[in-house]
Amino acid sequence: MEQLSQQVAKIAAQLQQEGKEPSLALVKARLGTATMSPALLQAYQAWRNGAVIIQNTSEQVPQAASEPESDIKADLARIEAKLDLIIKKLGI
Repeated sequence: MEQLSQQVAKIAAQLQQEGKEPSLALVKARLGTATMSPALLQAYQAWRNGAVIIQNTSEQVPQAASEPESDIKADLARIEAKLDLIIKKLGI
């Protein structure tokens, strides 16, 4: 869980540097995980609550490639994030 929390924190920091609001969908797209896992949700919530501090390690976080597939994944993640906001506002 600690390693996943660090990855989530690093990806969130990268997204913020790109001027994007880190959402669970965007983080998930950057990680490349096919399904939502409870561990990913917990790691994201821990980062959101400020419980995770980025540690400097030699391990690199997967970054979005310039391939069209990664662009599609990023677009899908943004759409999912917007849908999450709509659902939240509707109270569904």
